[in-house]
Amino acid sequence: MSIRTILKSPLLHFFALAGLIFALYAVLDDTVPAPPPDAITLNPEEAGRLITRFTKTWSRPPSKEEVNGLIRSWALEEAYVRDALALGLDRDDPVIRQRLMLKMQFLAESGAAGEQPGDATLQAYLDENPEPFRQPARLAFSQVLLPPDRAEETTEIRAQLENGADPATLGKASLLPVAVPMMPVPAIDRTFGAGFGESLAELPEGQWGGPVKSSYGLHLVQVSGRTEASLPPLSEIRDRVEAEWRSGRARDMRAAFEDALLARYTVTLPTAEEVLAQ
Repeated sequence: MSIRTILKSPLLHFFALAGLIFALYAVLDDTVPAPPPDAITLNPEEAGRLITRFTKTWSRPPSKEEVNGLIRSWALEEAYVRDALALGLDRDDPVIRQRLMLKMQFLAESGAAGEQPGDATLQAYLDENPEPFRQPARLAFSQVLLPPDRAEETTEIRAQLENGADPATLGKASLLPVAVPMMPVPAIDRTFGAGFGESLAELPEGQWGGPVKSSYGLHLVQVSGRTEASLPPLSEIRDRVEAEWRSGRARDMRAAFEDALLARYTVTLPTAEEVLAQ
């Protein structure tokens, strides 16, 4: 085959054109080559974030020496992590597994932080979940702690109270307040013991009643004021409702993410009975 024939060959023309295209692409390509796998590189933007964290922590910018220390610490951390991963030190480590799971859960819930619910959404949530926002009943009262094991004195003390005697001068001395201003029932229970506030709710207002049992003994009590439990309007508790709504949205997002995550795998798990039988 002559040189002329070879030069006229379409196959030669194809390879020549392909070589020219690849050469031109190599010249014009501005893609930054990937660093070698053993390279540790910190660009100025990432280094700036190190300085920002330092400034937020210490309320001042770092010195030149401290910047050099931050950069060296970052490089050492990167090297340590890479070698640890290469050695498989992350495998079967419960602490690392827990941290990774927490990060994934954070990613699953992060969308809730950016949502901005309107009043209609929050009102619907409040209507469906009123109990966390309901204000408890409140009571104001006076009380006299009765002497223990002296039931015969109860009638006499009651009579004195009904005749206008000062409650502070009667009954057993204690550190309990004689007159309690308007207070939520749960707060009353924290002072006098569980169930005391609910017992007062059954007493008529303006009359001495009882005895009512507390953690300290028996009391004669006169209720001077009360307000019933109520649900405030959304305008008064909007921030609380929004916080609870957002927390619920985060839980829903995590649950949906976890369901989708498990659906990607063929999950084979033993039953509780099988595990406990061993």
